[in-house]
Amino acid sequence: MTQHNRLRRRTLFTGAAAVAATGWLGARPLADAAPSEGTDCHGGLFTAVRQPDPAGSPASVRFRVAGAWGDPVPVHRTAHGRDDRPGTLSEIIPVPAGADRLDVISENALVPSIFAPVTAQPFRTAVSTSYAWGFPAVTRSGWGADESLMTWGEPEYAPAQVITVHHTQIPTGREYDDYRDAVTGVYRFHALPDPDGQGWGDLGYHLMIDPNGVIYSARHTGADDSPIFKPGSDLRPGAEIITAGHVRGANSGNIGICLIGDFTSALPSKPALHSLDTVLTRLCSALSLNPFAQVGYTNPTTGLTTTVPTVSGHRDWQSVCGETTCPGDFLHTILPLLTALSQLG
Repeated sequence: MTQHNRLRRRTLFTGAAAVAATGWLGARPLADAAPSEGTDCHGGLFTAVRQPDPAGSPASVRFRVAGAWGDPVPVHRTAHGRDDRPGTLSEIIPVPAGADRLDVISENALVPSIFAPVTAQPFRTAVSTSYAWGFPAVTRSGWGADESLMTWGEPEYAPAQVITVHHTQIPTGREYDDYRDAVTGVYRFHALPDPDGQGWGDLGYHLMIDPNGVIYSARHTGADDSPIFKPGSDLRPGAEIITAGHVRGANSGNIGICLIGDFTSALPSKPALHSLDTVLTRLCSALSLNPFAQVGYTNPTTGLTTTVPTVSGHRDWQSVCGETTCPGDFLHTILPLLTALSQLG
């Protein structure tokens, strides 16, 4: 197995005879109250199903743990993704520890994909790191990006207006011996086409930060040593950033920073928070972004306008991108403190 093949995907179907008999591919009508035998999710990290129709019937999944089926978990349309290419899979749903079967409840034929971590040998050599913007960021070549998966298309750039903070939720990072494997896993899920991933052609974030505080270049800008910004740019007000895919409908001019972990009920590590503070301080200062302000954001491509905090959490964009709890309750709660620290410098 190569070092880039760190997240495998298993698409699970019912047997051919069952499909012929019922017409469903791993899905049951909502009226059927009793769980079916479901599909195998043993060892899975998270699941996602083909993007539900926003105007269609609701869908949910349930998991069997120790022989008992749990309560249904709603399936939500993804709030991440490109403005011009919405994700084909739903928001991710964590597979509970010990779950062995997954049951899809829907009036449509929804096919679940199960994603499981594959650990690799830790990196043992020094890696390429960019210092272009006043903080160290491991380059894409440094964390081992397989550039054959980078199929985004022609890059687009727009002046930076806002910064949005995310969490991965899954993976938490604990699944890997080396956090660069977590970055690679997210990359594959974002870049690969349905049913192996969302089909965006690249990472949706500009930067990622691991629990050790290591910062990673994410979205490909066109130059390995120039994360976030158009190659050849100076870090100044109006500097143009590469358009990414982290807030569906509001990506142009929107810098996306994602912390590896689930911060629904816990804070990020101190090293991760320190690195996030460092990045926010440097970017807000150099770009003349007021971290305390509400800003009138305009998507220069679509003309969409909305008002959000200059430094926002993904959930602050729900009027645009749809329902999301990202970046988790705890991280979202402390964002005002981080913006205050970034103002102090």
